[in-house]
Amino acid sequence: MAINRRKASSSEVASQKKISGHIQETDYAQLISADTLSGTQKGDVRDQKGRLHSVKSGKKWQIFLYRPERIKSCTYLNVLLPCLDVFPKNYSTYEKDRVRCIEYKEKYVKDHGRSKAKLLKNEDVIHELGPNSYVTSKFELSTKTSLVCSDLKDKVFLRNFLDESIFNSAEVSYLVVKDSTYLNDNFFKIFDRNDVLDVLVEKLTPEVSKAGHVPEDFNVEGQKTLLCYKNKNGKNKNIVEIEVRNDGPVHYRELRFNMYSRDALLLLLESDLRKVFKQIKQNVFAYGAAVNF
Repeated sequence: MAINRRKASSSEVASQKKISGHIQETDYAQLISADTLSGTQKGDVRDQKGRLHSVKSGKKWQIFLYRPERIKSCTYLNVLLPCLDVFPKNYSTYEKDRVRCIEYKEKYVKDHGRSKAKLLKNEDVIHELGPNSYVTSKFELSTKTSLVCSDLKDKVFLRNFLDESIFNSAEVSYLVVKDSTYLNDNFFKIFDRNDVLDVLVEKLTPEVSKAGHVPEDFNVEGQKTLLCYKNKNGKNKNIVEIEVRNDGPVHYRELRFNMYSRDALLLLLESDLRKVFKQIKQNVFAYGAAVNF
């Protein structure tokens, strides 16, 4: 039986995003008379004073995609390592059990209908499947994400965690965002590293994701670590999603940190940073401490 697969972006789509990102970096570098940097480091542009700028664009930013070896070398991000360790090191073991689990769920949907399948308890699935690494990993991951959230409740730790994630622990001086999501003016907006960290640490709190409602899959809460802020309605809105990527043998047991552009700009531009701003060049504005760059 062919199972439903919720795939990540195709290589073609990923390539298009990468090309688009390089175009934005080049445009920004030309506007401020700076140099672009090749490679996968955090800094995309080096200005005339040697400081690094990380340039972001689009609706969702991939802050990092790290393998276990990279996570182990980190000072603060290594708190995430147990989230990878819950999965079998052998991808074929994981995939075999994943297929077996989802085939069972899809057959149940076919035989009994989606409404009844949504009422099927995880305990019943476990009883039918027996030992299954896909199922076990999901439960163990839920436990590990709860522990990560406990660590991230400490504001000092959260600041260091975000600094290492976004700025590679002060290696990068500025976050630059091409605004196509908040004010949608397509201006490049420069924020100083410390200002970004001050705003995010003040506004964000950690949570774990809720269980999904897909009857064809095995749904367990806590498969993602979230960082959330309260919106104008007083409800928590996630701005950061940290998840394990198990898309295939090439991308297996990897950690991905995504951030939503509109939410990030909303927090930055509705903070006190908006009181101090300066037009640096055509279509380039700096806020807060970045006005002195």
